[in-house]
Amino acid sequence: MPLSQASTLCSEAQLIEHDPQADIEAICSMAESAQCFSPIVGIEQIDEHPWAGRSLHQPQSILLDVTGIAPMFGGETQLANAATDWVAAQGYLASISIAGSVGTAWALANYRHRAQIAIELANLERTQDFHAVHKTISILEPNQLVCATTFLLPIEALRLDQPTVAKLHRLGIRKIGQLVELPRAGLASRFDDRLIMRIDQTVNHRHEPIISLHASPDLAMEESLEHPTPLRETIDAVLKQQLERLAQRLDTMGHGVIRLVCRIEMERNSIPVESYDDPSNAQSGCVVRVFQIGLYQPSSEPEHLFWLLSGQLDAQYSKGKKNKSIGNLWAKTISIQATLTAPLAWQQSDLFDRHTATHRDAIAKLIDNLSARMGRAAVVAPTIHRDPQPELAYSWRPLTGWRRDGSIQETKRKLTRAPKRDFANELALEPNANEHWRRPMRLLHPPRKMEVERIDTYGVPTQTTYQGNLVEVKNATGPERIDSGWWQGATQQRDYYRIELSTGPWLWIYRDRRDQNWYLHGEFD
Repeated sequence: MPLSQASTLCSEAQLIEHDPQADIEAICSMAESAQCFSPIVGIEQIDEHPWAGRSLHQPQSILLDVTGIAPMFGGETQLANAATDWVAAQGYLASISIAGSVGTAWALANYRHRAQIAIELANLERTQDFHAVHKTISILEPNQLVCATTFLLPIEALRLDQPTVAKLHRLGIRKIGQLVELPRAGLASRFDDRLIMRIDQTVNHRHEPIISLHASPDLAMEESLEHPTPLRETIDAVLKQQLERLAQRLDTMGHGVIRLVCRIEMERNSIPVESYDDPSNAQSGCVVRVFQIGLYQPSSEPEHLFWLLSGQLDAQYSKGKKNKSIGNLWAKTISIQATLTAPLAWQQSDLFDRHTATHRDAIAKLIDNLSARMGRAAVVAPTIHRDPQPELAYSWRPLTGWRRDGSIQETKRKLTRAPKRDFANELALEPNANEHWRRPMRLLHPPRKMEVERIDTYGVPTQTTYQGNLVEVKNATGPERIDSGWWQGATQQRDYYRIELSTGPWLWIYRDRRDQNWYLHGEFD
């Protein structure tokens, strides 16, 4: 329903803006970390048009090829339980299915458990414990693929577009079982080939490849140590060699790394180096550590890539710093993968512009270092939005990211990209620095309540309290009225004034016409 109607029915509801880029970052990060269960991990590949039954046109599922891996966990049930616990530890409620094809597993995970997930979410509200919630897991053997369970699923489980599903509904077909009973020749004449393909992928065990997020063999390095080692210096030496070989291959392609994943398999040795123990592997003899780094611009410099990886490894070895080891967890296999690359953009510099290019590269390396150590979500840039509410006129976006469908994007040097419009050389709606209605560079979030002691006959403040002192208002411009935001909840009704205090500061204040209180929203430089 519209937000205005929802806010009327539930005035205490909290509005949180959907961030598609954050979703893509989260699901891609989880897919890369899921290498602890399978070496082939990818996310679902969405079509050009959204599927029926889904409100968001973006990936929402992670796919793993677990062929031959289940015996390592004691069976498919134990594998599914381990994956569910891993997802729950990250704050999500998982719906996992294991089947003989991608289409069958996707259909069961997305549609068989919908009613059950609603019950689990209700239980979660009471228990607040993800591990206490019943796991939603389906495991189908190959001889069980064509069964009543699959036929009872709705036709939306076939990943069809909305017009096709609407046409099938008009024909009275709502279940996969009803659709399978119809002659294939008639379906082929009424619909396109995609419908037949989706039926075969879901019901008839048709092969469907998983588009892995990992690199091709040419951009992946793996080395198994002859003897497991607990020493950090040995691991560093192996990583340097692998990065040098990776850089040579990237140079032949003219590409640079945008995203790099390092995977270290460790085993629990019977001879502990020190008392440090990893609490997350108390019941397991083998541990897999996955480290990820994202870069601001493509890079093929092995020294720079190793510097970023070393920052991720420092946290792992911090407790074993005395002996430069990690207790009784010894490294056995070390691998790196360039999961996302982009062409290196070479541009001829101007005769007197060499220092600018040098500074640009230095800034990019600084962004890489900060992102590796603090996380990509902490290194952001502002994005301007045309919204009448000042606090909603901008948002923060990570400097690196993925495309909307989670696939690889062609990355350009953002520092050299020209703006879409040159606001400095054209007439724009925004006031310039010399106009009275320009916005302050510093906004308070949230606005701070302030006391206005006296106003004139027109409602303009003439005396206020600032920093604990009673101050006269020397100049004032206003009001600038904002009456908007009803689609996000209660309508914002504000009268903004730009005032100059007798002590010198310029302030941006407003009067809320709903409660008649005054608020300090910004300060001019």
